[in-house]
Amino acid sequence: MIFLKALSFLVFNLLLGFLFVNLIRALLFSPKKKWYISGKHVPYTPGFLHRKHDQLISIIRGGYRDYLESCKSDSRDSMISKWENKAFRTAWNKLEMIEGIFFLPGVIKEKIRYFFAMIYYEIVKQFFRSFIPYLMEKYRVEKYVDLFEEQLDMKIIVGYYNRYIHRYLLIFFSAMCFLIGIINMIWFLIIH
Repeated sequence: MIFLKALSFLVFNLLLGFLFVNLIRALLFSPKKKWYISGKHVPYTPGFLHRKHDQLISIIRGGYRDYLESCKSDSRDSMISKWENKAFRTAWNKLEMIEGIFFLPGVIKEKIRYFFAMIYYEIVKQFFRSFIPYLMEKYRVEKYVDLFEEQLDMKIIVGYYNRYIHRYLLIFFSAMCFLIGIINMIWFLIIH
């Protein structure tokens, strides 16, 4: 009888591991639509990935539009301006070795350093403000965002999750809970 009680620890731990992995899947994918009770929205419905699907698409679209607007903007607070200024500061710091040239006057050293830092700044500026928007236009990135939205089907994501993640999570947590159950069972038998 004592051994059956000890064996119940093993069964209980395996059940907890199984329930934990299935709870993760339920929180990610279930339910597919919003639930209402007495006209009030039930929290955490639809499932996490169903809620975030539209948000992900809007973030991608917004990032695309924000980037193009930032390319046209001359504001110092724009994302592109910050990258350009960071590139200038990086080049300025890397060219510190020019200060070590002892036979040049300090004014000329600073002008040489500034000249090369500005060249780097202009290259970065042209790359971010001209070349990348040109590539986005040439390869029709917005069309690919629409295609991504169509292809990002939740059935495909659920299939990948079940095939590549859920099975391995179940094996891992079952093994961990089995070991914990064995330890609990042995501990119970030692104490009893």
